Amino acid sequence: MTPFFSIIIPLFNSSKTLQQTLDSIISQNFKDVELVFIDGGSTDDTRLMVSNFKRDADTAIQFISEPDKGIYDAMNKGMDMATGQWFYFMGGDDTFAAPDVLTIVYNTIQSENAHLVYGNVTGLPSGTTYTDDTLNKVLSRGIHHQGIFYKRQVFDYTGKYDLTFKVAADYHLTLKVFCNPAFKTQYINLEIVHFGEAGLSSVLYDYRFYSYHYRFLAQSKAVNKLEDKGLCLNQSVYCCLCLAKEGQSMSFAWSNIFYYLTHANPLNILQKFKMLLRMLFWSVRTSG
Repeated sequence: MTPFFSIIIPLFNSSKTLQQTLDSIISQNFKDVELVFIDGGSTDDTRLMVSNFKRDADTAIQFISEPDKGIYDAMNKGMDMATGQWFYFMGGDDTFAAPDVLTIVYNTIQSENAHLVYGNVTGLPSGTTYTDDTLNKVLSRGIHHQGIFYKRQVFDYTGKYDLTFKVAADYHLTLKVFCNPAFKTQYINLEIVHFGEAGLSSVLYDYRFYSYHYRFLAQSKAVNKLEDKGLCLNQSVYCCLCLAKEGQSMSFAWSNIFYYLTHANPLNILQKFKMLLRMLFWSVRTSG
């Protein structure tokens, strides 16, 4: 029988936090789930913990342990393995906020003809709650994947996570859904999860993705839905310059700069000229 939810959990040396994640899953009132664990070749007790859990649990479980190319590669593998109708991606240091989270999400899915359902998340230990309850927030600042449930057919359109975006590939994929009018997204004012703040997105910034952010929204005909187009564009230009300064993803950064130079946007001619000079300066300096 096809499970309703597939909870996909990438792991790597997660033994210190994994038990609380497992406990929060077990405590869920809704039981029609499968768990898909993708371990990157842990050297601690992670694999033993999953093996013991699989032996004792009543829940359907899939488990592989092998080297991978990072969290998004692991999540892509999890998608290939998952058999559920809806996908949810959870970290090995995340916990559901309450025992009825999956029940409430399930009931929302049953009542709404949506392709993506999402709610609020809280980072621990900071206690910061992220409430992305408007389209502007989603398009302009990002959205945490731990708050999102995806209908599996969505991935037929979005494809898998783009491994060239090391930190924001989940945001890139989610934006494909929000920017496509064929898909319906549904926000619910529900705290979904408490997520650990030791992940990549908490300590690193994806300059490559955000150099492309405004361009993506413009090409998706979604840029006019931003409350502050200029801010988003300036951030993307800044990220292009940062890539040039560090000599990283130069051809990608230049393709984005060329787009910002040649397409109508909030930058005036003088600003575009200064942007080009700065990009040339950092490119020459880096190559020398």
